[in-house]
Amino acid sequence: MIKILVMEDDELFCETLEDFLSTLGFDITTANDGDSASDLCYERSFDLLLLDVNVPNQNGFELLKSLRDAQQNTPAIFITSFGDKDSIKKGFLSGGDDYLSKPIDLDELKLRIFALLKRSNKLQNTISINGKEYLIDEGILDQKQLSRKVKCLLDLLLENQSHIVSKEMIFQKVWEWDETPSQASLRVYINELKKILGKDSISNHKGIGYRLEL
Repeated sequence: MIKILVMEDDELFCETLEDFLSTLGFDITTANDGDSASDLCYERSFDLLLLDVNVPNQNGFELLKSLRDAQQNTPAIFITSFGDKDSIKKGFLSGGDDYLSKPIDLDELKLRIFALLKRSNKLQNTISINGKEYLIDEGILDQKQLSRKVKCLLDLLLENQSHIVSKEMIFQKVWEWDETPSQASLRVYINELKKILGKDSISNHKGIGYRLEL
């Protein structure tokens, strides 16, 4: 699982970032000051840093420069209210890979995170659905048989988007002719798709079937 450190001293905004990124399938660790974030960076391995600038102790620029001086090359995005040219320049000179000025758009943040992780070869497991990209948690599709069934189920739901797909149709399309369909397995596959797409992405119509709500 992709591990992200969020350094942000605004508690409410930090919680917002944590909730949003967690729903995308990222493993989030938070810190509210530079010293705590620095300690975490030396204690653990992260795939991405999201750094505020104006925080207690070391500011974001100082923190990242010290990490770069120590040969830590973890990709980093600054998220800060400092949007002037000098601050942006300082952010990149300190080793930042991207820079967002507050208030930020969460969808834009998502796109920038995915782009940066892909450039750094940190992100492999993604799927694109209706022009939107989704992170696949490592391990969800790690078995070939399970991967095929989940992909087949997703294709079927996409083909019938906004319409209820009956369980009978799912059993017919997803299971091979010599396999015995399983209600329990179907629920597992539906839950795995929800882990990828979001808990409200598929609605359950009891006794009938499922509908994709993207």
